[in-house]
Amino acid sequence: MDRRVAKTRETIRQAYFDLVLEKGGKRVTVSEIARKANIDRKTFYLHYQSTEEIIEEFAEEKTSEMLLRLTTKSFFRRSFDRGIFAEEANSLLRENMELCRALSSNPDYYFFWRGVEDTVVRHLINSYGRLTRTPASDIIIRVSFFVSGAAGVYRRWFRGEIDCTLEEATDRMSEIAFEGARSLLKSSRKKNTT
Repeated sequence: MDRRVAKTRETIRQAYFDLVLEKGGKRVTVSEIARKANIDRKTFYLHYQSTEEIIEEFAEEKTSEMLLRLTTKSFFRRSFDRGIFAEEANSLLRENMELCRALSSNPDYYFFWRGVEDTVVRHLINSYGRLTRTPASDIIIRVSFFVSGAAGVYRRWFRGEIDCTLEEATDRMSEIAFEGARSLLKSSRKKNTT
């Protein structure tokens, strides 16, 4: 990509995310982005078809970044260490904390979470598909189940509906994902017997 094109795209994207934060998660228009980025609407449409496309690009970039982090730490070559997964997920979320909180506060931005889910599912299916002989339909079911559940938990956590730290939420999700629902049932039985 030409450097000027890349710079304009980054300016548009930064203006969009700044406005999302400034407006507390309220919907942002192309006109507002154009004013903030000091461009005209035509220039916006030369680079993006919609604001949703900016989010899709961001989701794709962050998903690729997460997979690179996991690959660098040999997550996919080891026995899928849930500690590595939790550490990298928390790190990435902390780097984008305010934006994720703003995007979670307004139902108009649920398309962001759907886009993240679809992107993560697609990447994980490709990654796991190369590493296992598990039938593709089983991989799709398992990955979709985990990713949709995790996205729902994170949305609720960002909205303040879950009273624990980000690390605790991620640890509980990864425990269930990596050790199965039995770990949840065992811990609830322990509480009931005490």
